[in-house]
Amino acid sequence: MRIPVHGTTLACDEYGSGTPLVLVHGTGAQASSWGGTVHDLAAGGHRVLAYDRRGYGRSAHPPVRDYRVHVADLAAVIDHVGAPAHVLGWSSGGNTALACAVERPELFRSLVVVEAPWHGLRGASPSLLAALARAKADQVRGRRREAAATFLRWAARWADGGNGFDPLPPEAKGELYANAPSVLAELGVHPYGLMMEHVPTARLARIPVPVTWLLGGRSIGWYADLHRRVATVVPGLHTETVDGAGHLVHVEQPEAFAKAALAGVARGA
Repeated sequence: MRIPVHGTTLACDEYGSGTPLVLVHGTGAQASSWGGTVHDLAAGGHRVLAYDRRGYGRSAHPPVRDYRVHVADLAAVIDHVGAPAHVLGWSSGGNTALACAVERPELFRSLVVVEAPWHGLRGASPSLLAALARAKADQVRGRRREAAATFLRWAARWADGGNGFDPLPPEAKGELYANAPSVLAELGVHPYGLMMEHVPTARLARIPVPVTWLLGGRSIGWYADLHRRVATVVPGLHTETVDGAGHLVHVEQPEAFAKAALAGVARGA
């Protein structure tokens, strides 16, 4: 399926039938990055729609730094497939979904957020700043793949050592490397960048649908710290931890991820 949005079209894959469940991938990923979890989610009685964000995968477009564009694209996708929809956003896709729910709440039935780096720069850790500096240095040297991998390896770190990026199969890494231009564009400083510093956290309290937040049990503490800040202002926010998973929750523990996600979706049924 191709979905028309302002200035381009977005590639979207469809699975199953039922109420729409729109999946929003994170930085570096694309629709295929959800792997077999799309079938597990569809088995829950949903029409699962996984799209390539603008500038990623098959959705050809120059890299986008302004996340207001991605938020508008998500609204257009939901309008196209049939609102209101359940929405699941992973990582920066979670930021996109949160901002869209603030701007267009009538489009949502429920919202499931997976380790979104909401206001991640305000809560930046020394290790994040160091990773961004290393990625920038690689980019300046013309090593775009290495620069993207530096950041993605940091984001997928496990609290108990190692990371979820290195064990990925070659084809999955190939997709991430192919999206390196968009990754590096998003890592640049921009007033409307991927960590949504421009949207006041207090506005999230206005989201009228159930919000479920998934955390990986092996993830670095940075994600949990950012989640706690949101949890203080969002009434009724429900939190689930997926044991044995890091930031790549849907890759590392796909069955547990799908189960927790569907439970969150059911809260908005």
